[in-house]
Amino acid sequence: MFRYLVAWLPLFRLERCGWSATDAVALVAEEKSALRVQVATPPAREAGVAAGMSLAEARALMPGLLAERLDADGEDRDLTELVGQLLRVSPNVAALPPSALVAEVSRCTDAVGAERALVERVRIRLAQLGHVARVVIADDPRTALSVAAWGRSHRVVPVGEGAAAMAPLPLGALELPAAEHRLLISLGLRNIGDFAALDPASVVGRLGPLGVAAHGVARGAGRTPVLALWSDAGPLTLSQDLSDPVSELEALLFVINALLRDAAVHLTAAGQAAVRLSLRFGLEGGGEQHLSLRLGSPTRAPRRMLDLLRLRLERYVLAAPVERVRVELSETTPFDGLQGDLLHRGRATEALADVGARLLDALGADAVFTPTLVSRHRPEAEWAASPLSTGGGNRAPRSRQLSLDAPGLREREAPASTSLEAGPWDDPVHEWEGFAPPLPPRRPALLLAQAQAVVMRSEGGVPQRVQIDGRWLDVLAAQGPERLASEWWSQPLLREYWRLDLADGRQAWICREDGLWLLHGWWD
Repeated sequence: MFRYLVAWLPLFRLERCGWSATDAVALVAEEKSALRVQVATPPAREAGVAAGMSLAEARALMPGLLAERLDADGEDRDLTELVGQLLRVSPNVAALPPSALVAEVSRCTDAVGAERALVERVRIRLAQLGHVARVVIADDPRTALSVAAWGRSHRVVPVGEGAAAMAPLPLGALELPAAEHRLLISLGLRNIGDFAALDPASVVGRLGPLGVAAHGVARGAGRTPVLALWSDAGPLTLSQDLSDPVSELEALLFVINALLRDAAVHLTAAGQAAVRLSLRFGLEGGGEQHLSLRLGSPTRAPRRMLDLLRLRLERYVLAAPVERVRVELSETTPFDGLQGDLLHRGRATEALADVGARLLDALGADAVFTPTLVSRHRPEAEWAASPLSTGGGNRAPRSRQLSLDAPGLREREAPASTSLEAGPWDDPVHEWEGFAPPLPPRRPALLLAQAQAVVMRSEGGVPQRVQIDGRWLDVLAAQGPERLASEWWSQPLLREYWRLDLADGRQAWICREDGLWLLHGWWD
């Protein structure tokens, strides 16, 4: 049997940025087309500054208010790293974003004295690290967090007395959805004790799954999760059985988020980060559905993993309500944590890999790639599709080639680069001595996917007027010709390219092949 210690850090989000409880500072983020307050220090709150208020409104109340931009990823990283400081009191610790920690502690025979000593030990340790904390021990994490965040002091809630400790707290401590919170207020309920007194059958009929779960916590009958131990025998797997079948997305995300928080602490303790994770939904009636997600850069931040899962689940169709959720970290990698910038934490944010992972999941591996240069004379074959790096293994580049058969281009696969192609402009045969290597030829920023046949009027082989999209345009300047021939082992090629400054201000890349004029690209 376990008890749960929760350390609530009311100013953690500002303390990590270097601010203290005596500074007049607010943390702000972009919401509803304005910078809005997320959390404020005590002097700012005393002046009337509150969460959700716009920065302009806050500064009208307190002209000297300082503002710091929210760094959600940085907060997750720092909170996860702080988890390690509680491993000395329990092997099972997890972060509760945005500003709390939870540890699973054994029930002792001398419960009251031992738990009070443990509360003081954790408070002192966090104070040494520069964090103001309120520490509470209770039968389940939800009760401990609510009492810590909405109470007034450190506390040990006796075994079986969670409902009594929660009763005087306001309804806001349950963090119910806004619609359900308004409904309870309209019924005349003012605190958690009033809510707990409602008949469970009426709650099931009027509130959603989150409201029903909150009612169980208010009555002291909340489900107590167990923080799973890390095992090197196989992938870390965490599961949660649901009291009632659930099909609402937000309710599922609530459960998944709790499992991801548990997973984060075990990843930290093992020095690992997740690269790929899997979700398995046990369905009502005995079926199962599986969802695999590739992450971007290796991470153990619960919020980042949850955001990626949310995007996938928004378009994921469940065949039946869910009775059981299982999260499996199917692929992990050694990870020492991202190196943050001491002075400018925002510089450490690297979201490109996450964007790439979302695109790969949404469009498929063949549709997302990184173009790399290839040494070819044929312009449409001067690049290859390399796999987008998202922290996994590497694959050989896929060389793509666009054929210039008039009247349009068509795509076809070409052999991958050989070992002779050491670089886009390296010559594997000749060694230049005494002369600088030649500059690569200039190419347009936009190469058309399909070449367009055009009508050209020229004098002495030099273009003078060109008809594009049914309009005749004068050629103000013509640079060329650049004559290209194909490699001896490939399909014959003989083209003459011109860069034309047109009267409408655009620059066109036009070639002549077998007597035909073709628009091949545009210069930026």
